[in-house]
Amino acid sequence: MGLAGAGPGLVALRTGAVDVAPQSPRARPRLALLADEVAGCRRCVGAGLLAEVHPVWRGRGTSRARLLVVGQAPGASGHLHPKPFTGAAGRTLRQWFAGAGFPEDAIHDGSRVFLTSVTKCFPGPGPGDKGDRMPSPAEVALCRPYLDREFALVRPRVVLVLGRLAATELVGRRPLTDLVGPEQVIERLGRTYPAIVLPHPSGISRWLNDPEHQLRHRQALAGLADLRERFDL
Repeated sequence: MGLAGAGPGLVALRTGAVDVAPQSPRARPRLALLADEVAGCRRCVGAGLLAEVHPVWRGRGTSRARLLVVGQAPGASGHLHPKPFTGAAGRTLRQWFAGAGFPEDAIHDGSRVFLTSVTKCFPGPGPGDKGDRMPSPAEVALCRPYLDREFALVRPRVVLVLGRLAATELVGRRPLTDLVGPEQVIERLGRTYPAIVLPHPSGISRWLNDPEHQLRHRQALAGLADLRERFDL
């Protein structure tokens, strides 16, 4: 996907909306309204962070979902697919879900899982075109109200956090080696949520190359399996 239209020092991103499945008459309008707001968001343009934005992101799930999965940002192919996590990262995530006792297709079962991300835009390529660029703190701050409203509308029983950016936003600024493995607690909008932190499933991540990290990852999947049973996910 091209990034044409960005001025010097700026990246043209593509942002979009939350795609919601059928749900209760009351909750549907609230999520649908949020979807429309995200689709029309131009906050980063107004703040001078981005030169241009175009809707592509579609978070997925309903207000009945018991598990909220929070990643970093939509991928480069988000404008081509109606569902997030359909590429290589999605295949890895499905394997991880299976390792925790979920059906592999559970990540796209909107009645039990709501998929979203810290920011709602493809952030552009990283340095040297290796992976995606990490969204800036300013971008994260401008998207934060959307994530807060997703928490408020979905009211999940458990949160699954994917990657360093999401972990920093939701759990705290600590190394992944401190966060992956044991159950964590997220405090958001006056509520607390049990959480599991995993490295991002993107193939660009080399975090799992370390044997100690692999051990922590297995511990995290065991913790996710335990939460699945405790909270009937």
